Formats: sequence, C-alpha cells, structure tokens
Amino acid sequence: MENPGPSIGQTIIRVCSRCLLWVGAAIFLIGAKFLYEVKHMSFAVSETIGILGGILLMLVGAGIAIAGKPPRVND
Repeated sequence: MENPGPSIGQTIIRVCSRCLLWVGAAIFLIGAKFLYEVKHMSFAVSETIGILGGILLMLVGAGIAIAGKPPRVND
C-alpha cells in the first residue's frame, strides 16, 4: 500500500511556520528602518523593537516547524 502524502493539518502547520519565518526575517531587516523613518521613533527603540520582534517571530516559526513534524519511528 502506498504511503499517502502529508495531511492537510501538517501542510497548514508547514505553511504557517514558513510564513512566520519570512515575516520575522522581513521585520528583522526592515522593521526598524520603518519605525525610525515613518513612525519617527528614536533610533535605539526602533532598532530594539525591530531586532527583538524579528527574532521572536523567527523563533516561533521554527518552534512550530519542530513541533509539527511527525514523530520518528525507530525500527
């Protein structure tokens, strides 16, 4: 019998994880510049929010990816 592909739940988890990783990377790279230039926040505060926010989203995305993997069966 053939092994069916990943379930819809695993696919949704994988897509959400990748989206969080990409959004986190974007915030890490350009979020601080946006806060500094557009919202007129101080440089230190905008950089701190951009770096910590981006890292937090990337860690959440990676955590979801790790938790969403099916358990390995040891033979």
